[in-house]
Amino acid sequence: MKKRILRSVSLIFSVVLFLTACGLMPAADNADETKPEQTAVPEADIREDISDKAEETKASYFVSLAEDTDRMILEAREQYEAEDHTPLAEPVKYNVLWLGFTQVYYEDLDFRMTDFDREYLEAVALNYEKSVESISDHNIDISVDLHFIEDSTPLTKTEGDDWLFLAQETVQPFIELYVNNETDTVLTTVQTAGEENVERNRGRDGYGINYVMLGLETAGLSSSRGYSTFDLQKPVEGTYPLQDPEIPSLYATAVAVHEWMHQLESLGSILDIEYPNTHAYMGAESFPGYQKYNADENDYDFFEFYKLVLKGELPYTGDAGLKHVGMYPKMWPLIKRNVFNIGNFTIKAADKAVYLSGQTSDPTLTVSDKPCSWNIRYCGEGRFSLSPDELPDKLIDLSNAWDAEDNSIGLWVYTGYTDAQSWCITGNDDGSYSLKTPYESSRLITIRDGAYLCSEGAEGIQKWMIEALE
Repeated sequence: MKKRILRSVSLIFSVVLFLTACGLMPAADNADETKPEQTAVPEADIREDISDKAEETKASYFVSLAEDTDRMILEAREQYEAEDHTPLAEPVKYNVLWLGFTQVYYEDLDFRMTDFDREYLEAVALNYEKSVESISDHNIDISVDLHFIEDSTPLTKTEGDDWLFLAQETVQPFIELYVNNETDTVLTTVQTAGEENVERNRGRDGYGINYVMLGLETAGLSSSRGYSTFDLQKPVEGTYPLQDPEIPSLYATAVAVHEWMHQLESLGSILDIEYPNTHAYMGAESFPGYQKYNADENDYDFFEFYKLVLKGELPYTGDAGLKHVGMYPKMWPLIKRNVFNIGNFTIKAADKAVYLSGQTSDPTLTVSDKPCSWNIRYCGEGRFSLSPDELPDKLIDLSNAWDAEDNSIGLWVYTGYTDAQSWCITGNDDGSYSLKTPYESSRLITIRDGAYLCSEGAEGIQKWMIEALE
C-alpha cells in the first residue's frame, strides 16, 4: 500500500492526559451461525449516526452490532478449534499511524534522529507492512501512514525503574493531528543509538543509567485504539538496504512486530482460547506448554516464533495434547479498532431535556442540561461498557455487583466484575433505549435524584435517546 511521508512537521503542544479504556470480557457461545463466509469487517458502518435511522431500525441497532460481533467471535473460535487455516475471501484492511519523533529528551539527556535514521525508519515501516502481510498469507492488508515529528518531546521514566519511554499521553496531541476513524493502531519510534547521540550525551547526568526502553506496549484491543512505542536502534550490517520488503530482515522490524503482537494478546480472553504471550519464545519454564526459541539461531531475533504466531501454527502442548495456536484467518477481522470500540454517543432522556452525564468532581452518574460524550464498547455476550470521555478510566458501575431494587449506580474504575460494569442496550418501540443489567432481573438504570437499579416502570428516567457523535 502507498505510504505518505511527511518529513518536516513542527508543532508545539501541551501535554494532554490520556487514559486507556477498560479490558474486554470473554464472549458468548450463542452467536448466530447462519450468516455467509466472513470476509473483512466493515470499517465505517458501525460509526453511522443512528439518529438518522428509522425507529424500528434504531431499536435493534446495538442488538445487531452484538449479534454480528458474536458471530465473528464464534466463527473465529470454530476455525481455531478445527485448526482450519482457510484464508479469508478478502484481506482485512488495517491502518497504522506511525510517528517518528526526531528529538526526545529526559532532563539533560537529548536524543535525535539523523537523516539516515529517517531513511531507515521508512524502510522499517515498509518492511513491517509487507512482511506481516506475506507471513499472514495476505489475510491482512496493512497501510502505514508515516510522519516525522520535529518538536522536542519529553520521555517518561517508569515508576521505580530507570527505563524511559514515549508515553501515549505525551504524544496524544500529535496523534490527534493525524489520526482518523480508519486508524486501527498507533506506533511511535525514537532513536537513541548512533555516534551522534553518544557524543551528545556522554558525561551528562543519567547517561548510561537511564535507558530508553527497546519497546513498550501500553494499549491493545482492550482500549479504543492500540498504541506501542519502541527505539529504532541501528541496522545490522548486511540487512540494509532492503533486498526484499516481504522478508522481515531488519532488527527494528522485529521490534515493531514484537510490540504490535502484544496488542493482539487480548484475543485469548475475547475468544476464550489459548493464545500465546509474545514472550512465549522463552519456553516452558516461563510459559508452560511452549518450546524455547533462540534468537539468531532459528531466525533473526525470534522471528521464527513470530512467524508461527502470525500464521496460527505455533505448537502448544496442553492438557488436551498438541495444539497449534496464534492468529487464524478469521481472527484478523477482530483486531479492527471499531469492532469493539462502537464509538462516542450522547445519551439524552427520551421525555426530558437532560442528558446522562458523568460528574467529574466526586465522580458519579447524574444528569445534566449539557451533553456528555460517552464511549461505548462492546464486551461480548450482548453487553456494552459505557465510559464518559472526560473520565475515560471510569465505567458505569453497579455498586458491589448487587442485583437489588434501588441499589445505587455510579462510576468506578475497571474491577473485572463483568456483570457489574457491562450493560445490555435494548431498543424500545418508540425508538428510545433502555440500559439493562445483564443479571436475570433485567433491571434498568434509573435516574431519580441519583442513579439506581430499578424494575421497569419505576419512577424516574428509564428511557434514553442515544445519538452518535462524529
